[in-house]
Amino acid sequence: MTSHLAKTSRKHRSHRRTRHVRKETPKIFFCGDPHGKFEHINWAVKRYRPDAVVILGDLQPPGPIEEILAPALSLTQIWWIPGNHDSDCEEYYNRLWKGPLASHNLHGKVAVVAGLRIAGLGGVFRGQIWMPDVSMNYRSASDFVKRAPKNNLWNGGLPRRHRTSIFPSVYEGLMRQRADILVTHEATASHAKGFDAIDKLAKGLHVRWHFHGHQHEDHDYGLRDGIYGRAVGYRGIIDLNGNVIVP
Repeated sequence: MTSHLAKTSRKHRSHRRTRHVRKETPKIFFCGDPHGKFEHINWAVKRYRPDAVVILGDLQPPGPIEEILAPALSLTQIWWIPGNHDSDCEEYYNRLWKGPLASHNLHGKVAVVAGLRIAGLGGVFRGQIWMPDVSMNYRSASDFVKRAPKNNLWNGGLPRRHRTSIFPSVYEGLMRQRADILVTHEATASHAKGFDAIDKLAKGLHVRWHFHGHQHEDHDYGLRDGIYGRAVGYRGIIDLNGNVIVP
């Protein structure tokens, strides 16, 4: 006969296992193109205390990003991907790629953020480099630098404009990885101005969520092929469940 103590012990172990498996979805905010304005991000972080914030490109910080976002940075971690306008001028570039948040640039990599793996593809497709399903002129940044006239280079490397261009080598590198969330500046093919290559990347990464900016539209694509897709609007903020934090 099983003793009451043994039954209680098994029940307790079972409860512990169940509690361990059940995991709360982290509170991650996804921010649409700020275009130089960040007050709404500081406000949302102060009010809701998210576990992390991801900015979906076109930050264009008018000053040191660590000072502008200081209120939010004191409460949470902030990650970002570049948008096409973040290479418009040297000031934007230096504040992002050479500032304190440079290591939180998700472009071309997968990072663990608030317990989930987030893959990032910043920038845009440009015909001079690569337009998916149309033409590929350069596979990688190093390929461009080798073949370009020296007077076309910036600081001995890629022209500044193309530092926010998507190269096939970066895309292919992401395809070999796995993630829970994909964040891009470019839109999915579900959008009239989107790309099927973005959908293929989301599927290749085996993600459950995909968020993008760039088009300045707030649109819920719903669940497609097991992936929840969401366009985040101009200066909007959405959480991981698709709830609107800032319209």
